[in-house]
Order: sequence, then structure tokens, then C-alpha cells
Amino acid sequence: MAESFDKLTPDTKYLTTNAHINRSLDHSVLTNLYLPIIGEKALGLYNLLWSMSLNDHNQLVLHKHYEIQSMLNCKIDQLVAIRKQLEGVKLINTLVSQNKPDVLIYSLNLPLTAEQFLRTDILSIILLSKVGETTYKQIVDRLVLPLPDLGETTNISASLLDLFAVPQNLIKNIPGAVNDAKQTIVRSAANVSENSFEPDSHQFNFKLLLSMLENSYVDLNSVKAARDLILSENLLYGIDEIQMAKLIQKATNLSTNELNQSQLKAIITDNFSRHQAENVEKAAPTAEITPSSAKFDTATTQLISISKKTAPVVFLEQIKKQKHGIVTSGELRTLRELVNLRVLPNEVINILIYYLLVDENRSTLNKNLMSTIADDWSQHGIFDAEHAIDAIKNRTIDKQKKADKRAAKYKQRRVNVKETLPDWAKDDQPSSASQPTSQLTDAQKKQLKAQLDKLKKPGSR
Repeated sequence: MAESFDKLTPDTKYLTTNAHINRSLDHSVLTNLYLPIIGEKALGLYNLLWSMSLNDHNQLVLHKHYEIQSMLNCKIDQLVAIRKQLEGVKLINTLVSQNKPDVLIYSLNLPLTAEQFLRTDILSIILLSKVGETTYKQIVDRLVLPLPDLGETTNISASLLDLFAVPQNLIKNIPGAVNDAKQTIVRSAANVSENSFEPDSHQFNFKLLLSMLENSYVDLNSVKAARDLILSENLLYGIDEIQMAKLIQKATNLSTNELNQSQLKAIITDNFSRHQAENVEKAAPTAEITPSSAKFDTATTQLISISKKTAPVVFLEQIKKQKHGIVTSGELRTLRELVNLRVLPNEVINILIYYLLVDENRSTLNKNLMSTIADDWSQHGIFDAEHAIDAIKNRTIDKQKKADKRAAKYKQRRVNVKETLPDWAKDDQPSSASQPTSQLTDAQKKQLKAQLDKLKKPGSR
């Protein structure tokens, strides 16, 4: 279903919904924090959709994408990549209704506050990588005003019940209107929870993990605090909920019952290092991986399918096994850093691994090269395996053109050098009668043979 909307046309219909039309946007947050990550086109699309949602008043007014295309001066085939930038930072959700499967629904969300944004590690890391440390500190100084140091203080504020008398019978039997409002808030809060910026892992059920640990000695609050790490390790290694629960128990401090995040990461890394070849068959490619030659031939289709359902470390390990190598600790660190950034989905990371190790025939993953290509793909909206394959082909064509250009220059230089050789250095100079030669004439050969035959006779000297 989602793939069918990756190719938009100007006549593709959409509508906007906005549960926050009575709220104003904090443009200082959008321009300082979001803009460096998503870019001008994506921010322009968000502002445009927000404006349309205010005019539509959630009345499900149908629009066509040529409106966006015209107002943003944007090619229609670029809109999907721009929209996905907004989806990635949770500014919009793109939905498809079962009743109207040919209509896209753009559900708009409020941006995080500056404090919420800067407390979100992943967003902060991405922002830092985009703008650099100096600019990052300047942004923080602009948006976050530190409180003055007041020294030791005592809170003497009055409490709510000090000021208002609340009948006990109403507390025990909540009025219907209050309960109705609570249910509305609960539904709204559930929607906000879905929209909050947390690492995504469609294959991992974090609630199921918590329920597995509920009756154990592990403090669940410490597990919730490690959500980012747990989902990152799931994305990186493909660890399921049952395996993760066991690993968490091993990494829990028995004195405090709290999960030690550093120990969990170390256990997972050590577990993989000791058992690289075990317990990966269910997610690992079974066919021999060969370089793809055409966009959607059998080999390429198989590669795309494998990349979509395999964790990066497992994918890397299988390629290394075919090359009779091992996954190094440096490669694990490189993959972990890239996965934690959340700038590329796993399937694109897998295609990047394949390109470097199979197409380029490199023995290991080069961190600098991998980061450079990942940054380029992120900026150009490469968010699925198919587009990653296209990017590789374009990159290969560009490299070949540069190689041909260098070869032509080198050939021209060889020609010039040959033309400037002195006469005595040229290979095609005619031999002179006065020059010595190592070749024997026919007469000399006969004379040499006669001498050798004479030496072979008995009694000859």
C-alpha cells in the first residue's frame, strides 16, 4: 500500500487533518532546530500544509498535489522525498483510509518545544552533525535561557486542596462529564504518544518486552529509560523481544535491580563476537549474493527483498562469510553509529554495505566513505532499497566517466612523451652496420656446430 504512493502525480488527491488548529507554531524552533535537519523545501511544505489545514477547518477538503507542486516550485517526483523528511521528524503522519484508498491524508503535528527537542538524543545528535559544535552551542544559547542560581530554596507554595474543598463523594464517583473528557484526553494522548519522536522499529514490540519483564526482578523504569538503546540494538542485530528480555536480565544490577545500559551493550557485542555464525539463519540470505547488473533482474530483486527483512549486522555477517572474512569491531562501531543516527532505514544501510563490500570488492567497511555516502543519500532522500540501487548505478556511471576522462588524459600525455623522445631512445631506429649484434649468422652457426661435434668425439682435445 505504502509503495503505491511513492510515485505521485499532480492529480493524486490528498486532504489535511490538524488536531492543533487552535495552537500557534513556534517558528523559532522550526527555523533553528528543524530547518538544518529537514531543509528549506520540507519546512516550506510543512508551513503550506499547516496553512491549508487552518483554512479547511478539518472539514476533509480534497486537494490535488499540483497545488503543492506549483506553490513550492517543486518537481512532482521530489515531493515524496520531501514529505518523508517531515515524517521522519514527526511533523506529519501520512495515512491512507480504507474507505478512500486513492486519497492521502496528511495529519499534522506540533513541533517539539526547544527543551523537548534538545532532550531527545537522536534529534540532538543529527542536528549537531549538520551544523557543527560551534553553531549548535549558539542555537542552544538562543533558545534555552538558564535560570539564575538562587542557592538553597524551600517551596512554601499552597497546594490545591489548601485552597479548594473537594467533596469526597465526587472523588470516589467521578462525574460523567469529567470521565468523558478523560476518555477524549486518553485517545488524544495515545495519538501524541505515537507521534512522539522515538526510535522506530516495526518488528519490535516494546510493550511486549515490558510485559515479559513485569514479574521479574528488573526495575521497569530503568528499562523504559533504555528504550533508545534497546530499539537501536534490535535494529542493528535483529534481536527479538524474548532474546532481549534475557539479555536485559543478564545486564541488571542485582543490588539495585536497575538495568545497566553500558553492560547491556557490552553483552550484546560480546555475544555476537563469540557466536557470529549462530542463530542467524532465519533472517539471513540463503542464496549466493552476486553483484547486480540490471535494475530489477532476479538477482537485484532478491537483494532488495533480503535487505528489507535483515538486520544490518546479520546482513554484513553473511556477506563476510561468503568472502571468508569476519565482522570486525570497527565495522560494528561504524554500523552502530549509523543506525543510531536514524538518517537511513536498515534496508538502505544494507544496500550500502553490499555496494562497498561486493560491488566495490572492499575487504572492510571504511567509516569515512560510508559516512560520506550515507550523508549524500540522506540529503537526496534515499529512503528505500530501490532508490539506493538507483543511486549506486548513478554513482558507478559517474565514476566510470571520471575514470575514462583520466585515462584519456593519461593517453594524451603518453603520446606527447613519445613524440618528444630523442632519436636514439626510439625503438624503431634502423640498426647500423657498425652496431654490435648478438644474433649469429648461418655460417657462424655451422662453425659452432662443427666445433661442438668435434668435442664430442673420443680422444679429441
